[in-house]
Amino acid sequence: MRATIKMIAERAGVSIGTVDRVLHDRPYVKAEVRQRVLAVMEELDYRPNHMASALATSGTVRRFAMVQPRWEGYVGREIAAGAARFREERRDYNLRVDVEEYAQGDTAACLALLERLAQEGADGIALCASDHPAIREKLEALHCQGIPVVTFNSDLAGARRLCFVGEDAHRAGRIAGEIAAKLSRPGQALLVVYAGPEYGGHKGRVDGFMERLEEVGFSRRDMRLAASHEDYDQTFAAVERALAEAPAPELIYMANQSVPACVEAIRRAGMEGRVRVLAHDGGPEMRSFLRAGQVDFSVDQNLAYQSYQALSVLLQAVLEHKLPEKEYYHPASPILNAETV
Repeated sequence: MRATIKMIAERAGVSIGTVDRVLHDRPYVKAEVRQRVLAVMEELDYRPNHMASALATSGTVRRFAMVQPRWEGYVGREIAAGAARFREERRDYNLRVDVEEYAQGDTAACLALLERLAQEGADGIALCASDHPAIREKLEALHCQGIPVVTFNSDLAGARRLCFVGEDAHRAGRIAGEIAAKLSRPGQALLVVYAGPEYGGHKGRVDGFMERLEEVGFSRRDMRLAASHEDYDQTFAAVERALAEAPAPELIYMANQSVPACVEAIRRAGMEGRVRVLAHDGGPEMRSFLRAGQVDFSVDQNLAYQSYQALSVLLQAVLEHKLPEKEYYHPASPILNAETV
């Protein structure tokens, strides 16, 4: 395995910036620290990345962009952390990574961002967007313009993109379906809440969930679907309405991020402990819900990996003209509960 600046920094107990200053013989590094870093470089047989050096001195700035929904809280922080890690590890490459956000579900705004980036000459785009015909058409146009696109978090399978980096949504849904089969029985009412059929990641989860339950004897007639578009108020209303119906659902599957609204609707209905809740992801709020017993299980995913790997694939494609080794890069889907968080 080829040594990296990050590995040297960790072994020497210094920052990546310090290693960079030693590597380029810059000032403001203590003699003892410089010697320690040089010793680690020799120990690891470090060889400078000449491609990075050439890019840094060429004056050519490579511009990449992440086009994504305006995520709040944990999801936004984790995606940003992956991008930050990419920037830090490629700080010698003379790169620029811009994050362009649009309101969830606003296809027109997403298209406008893609058009502007194309006009500005972006070298590559990491994209999270709904599966809409106009988005697919735009990816075809970007391909013709020589601008590679990697989808992350939510895929547009079959569209003109290099690959997809993100959760295997169908498998994650099947995992949730297997858990649901142990918590309920055929004939019981189930509520399934997701963003909507146009959002590929959530649709994949729901398809996998229903598929697994049908395999073990459940009927789709007992599964009520609610598209709440990641909106707190819409999710709260959908759960509140379902809990007031007869029969009320004994299990709610939250395939989207609006879990707080679901938890609150159950609390207000006085049904805590009587309704099982399955969800996704593992942020601080979700872990709190799991510890409190307000959510029974959650299927997690590595969000930081998604942005980091999407940008890494783009960089390799642009600088080395290498296609990705595979079409799908899926992180693991660990199961979380009160004991594992």
